[in-house]
Amino acid sequence: MKIIGLVGSPRKNGNTDVLVQKALEGAKAQGSETGLYYLNDLAIRGCQACYGCKKAGKCVVKDDLTGVFEAIDSANAIILGSPVYFGRFTAQTALFMDRLYGYIKADSTSSLEAGKKFSLVFTQGQPDDGLYANTIEATARVLSRIGFVAGPKPLVGSGLRETGIAREHKQFLQTAYAIGKELADW
Repeated sequence: MKIIGLVGSPRKNGNTDVLVQKALEGAKAQGSETGLYYLNDLAIRGCQACYGCKKAGKCVVKDDLTGVFEAIDSANAIILGSPVYFGRFTAQTALFMDRLYGYIKADSTSSLEAGKKFSLVFTQGQPDDGLYANTIEATARVLSRIGFVAGPKPLVGSGLRETGIAREHKQFLQTAYAIGKELADW
């Protein structure tokens, strides 16, 4: 089993990073191979609307996402994490999400290998964990649309206003760890 973590936060060691790493730790505990990608560290272009993906069956833009897509193609599951900024996921996450369009073939079917799972880790300063449910649901719908299968319930780390404070939230850490374990056992 191979599980890839994608961190859409610009902050290494921030709350999203802490929780995605904890989820990957849970996957490793079950014997999974893991990989971690920081979207902010990658040179990523937005979708170029070239429609080359409709002929090739995958995104043809060559940048640092090329390697990420190769890792996703060889993985069994992904864990996508992003903080919520201004009511939606980060710009780094948006670039990644837009480029997933490359998995939709000209006949509107997915070129993603069937059975790949996903789980989501969102963090936010707001204490109301349902406040941005629409953002989380929309992200899940896009991933499902391109062929991923929804895994464990998304983790919403709410009320995390200080960088890295998630390390002090036992329940969030336990939930993240359980997400990784569940994906690995699926």
